[in-house]
Amino acid sequence: MKNLSLILNAVLFAAVIFLYLFVFVIDSDEKSGTKTVRVANDSTLAAIAERGIVYINIDSVLNNYDMYFDIQADLQEKLKTSDAQLTSQQQKLQKEMEDFQYKIDRGLVTRAEAGELQQQLAQKEQALYQLQQNLQMQLAEEEAVAQRKVLNSIMEYLEKLEKSGIYQYQFVLGTTFGGNILYANEEMNITDVVSEGLNEEYRNAKEK
Repeated sequence: MKNLSLILNAVLFAAVIFLYLFVFVIDSDEKSGTKTVRVANDSTLAAIAERGIVYINIDSVLNNYDMYFDIQADLQEKLKTSDAQLTSQQQKLQKEMEDFQYKIDRGLVTRAEAGELQQQLAQKEQALYQLQQNLQMQLAEEEAVAQRKVLNSIMEYLEKLEKSGIYQYQFVLGTTFGGNILYANEEMNITDVVSEGLNEEYRNAKEK
């Protein structure tokens, strides 16, 4: 989970740089049934029209994206469940090992019985190790899928904006603190528009 934002920052920059973008968000008014178009201010549009480049702050988009937080919460819950399962199995095995040692110290089992118990404990220890590996692999896979879902939703939204035919751009750059882009003119920043549009689509999808 700690790597999700960092990985997304790197992947997003490479993935969206060649996408076209139109700066608008269509909002549906459920009461009136009307649609309004929200665009950037005139100075921003003029600058973008001239340069053909816009950018979004990836950190800001993620920190304001409901889908991102929902996925994080889901992954955290799965991590807690896995930890609890492992802890329970570890405690059970530890108790069995202590019981085995108790019997050995007091001579309560024959050498044959001790050998059999020791073999059983070794098998259980190996099974616990395998369970740990399986859970780690499962969580890693789910985290990778979660990363792709967030990235894919952003890319699909940018593609929809591109196909709208209103304000066309040649490049969309992704900025992040300490990233490759050290300065970007604020007039080219369409982070708020993208964040609002993403959340609007995600909330509508959840309601359905």
